Amino acid sequence: AQDMLRELPNIEQQSALPSWDASQVTDSDEDVIIAHNWDELRRFMWDYVGIVRTNKRLTRAQHRVRMLLDEIDEFYSNYKVSRDLIELRNLALVADLMIRSAMQRKESRGLHYTLDYPEALTQASDTILVPPTYGD
Repeated sequence: AQDMLRELPNIEQQSALPSWDASQVTDSDEDVIIAHNWDELRRFMWDYVGIVRTNKRLTRAQHRVRMLLDEIDEFYSNYKVSRDLIELRNLALVADLMIRSAMQRKESRGLHYTLDYPEALTQASDTILVPPTYGD
């Protein structure tokens, strides 16, 4: 905690998100898309990022979650926001974090078990994720 407090002033603040413009959106008549994407997210996270992982599965999951996030962004831009859409977006963002974290770990430790790196390293290390635009 002390390290975080020391580093906080050095962290560049991200630019604010643009305000959401409700005048450009309509009611969705395609709520089935949100339900389908929610089910798909659950399934591919279980199949590719579940208890036993491989680099190949993680790469496939990363590709799929990025496509899903693009679909969510498009839906978010064109239709009125719903609770289900926000929950789906949040789940997809957490899925992305989980996948990125698993891809950075080159060992098996706890629930991070991968067939590509079956052994634990002698020294445990933290997984620290940095936003892709950090420092731009």
